[in-house]
Amino acid sequence: METKQFVIIGVVIALVIAVAAPFLASGDPDGLESAFFSIYEAKPFMGSELDEDAAGTAEEQVIAATGNDFSYEALMPDYSIPGLDKTGEVFAVVIGTLLMLVLVFAVAKISARPDN
Repeated sequence: METKQFVIIGVVIALVIAVAAPFLASGDPDGLESAFFSIYEAKPFMGSELDEDAAGTAEEQVIAATGNDFSYEALMPDYSIPGLDKTGEVFAVVIGTLLMLVLVFAVAKISARPDN
């Protein structure tokens, strides 16, 4: 198999996974976020119901303890484009996948050594 064909097949597989991911992914928060809110009793360890007031209090406690109040507004919060539901999730993951592929190809092109 030629290198070009191999790369094209890899990109197609990555895009198929990107399109399928929102439909296969768990609706529960990731482990780090879930563990944080469980430790501060903002949600049960084996549940998904988040107490918003307790979550805000937990975040305030951490800011007070660490002095770190850094935050930012994500372009695609929770891997989604706001207002588009599942379609927004698919677009967000596809856009992220394509951006990473472009970045990887750019780094590979820049760092490639010419064959002598």
